Amino acid sequence: MSIKAYNLVMLLATLLAWLGFSIIIRSFDPTDGSWLVYAMFYSLLFLSILGTLSLLGFLIRSILARKKVRPRLMAAESFRQAIIFSAVLIVALMLQAGRVLTWWNMALLIILATVIEFVILVFRQNDEQIKN
Repeated sequence: MSIKAYNLVMLLATLLAWLGFSIIIRSFDPTDGSWLVYAMFYSLLFLSILGTLSLLGFLIRSILARKKVRPRLMAAESFRQAIIFSAVLIVALMLQAGRVLTWWNMALLIILATVIEFVILVFRQNDEQIKN
C-alpha cells in the first residue's frame, strides 16, 4: 500500500470513528449507560484519538524532516506513538471516571509510556544492528 493510500484510509477511518463517537455522545445518557455503552464510548474515543494523532504526527514529521526519511518509517513511528499516547489518555479518562486519578497515577502512566517507547526503540536498534 502506498503512503498516500495509507493516509487516505487512515483519514476515512478516523472520520468514521469521530462520527461514531459523536453518535454515542448524542444518543446515550451517561448516567443510564450500560457497560456496552461505556465500552463503545472508550473504544471509539481511542480510535478517534489514535487516527488523529497518527495523521498529525505524520504531517508534522513530513514537514519538519530535514533529511530524507522514508515515509513508511515516519508513518510507523507516528502510528506507534499515537497508540501509546492514546492508551495513556484513555486509561487516564477511565481512572478519572472512577474518581481514582491522582497526580502520581498520571506520573506512573507517563513513565510506563516512556519505558514502552524506549524498549521498542532499543529492540528496533538491536534488530538494525543484527541486519548490518
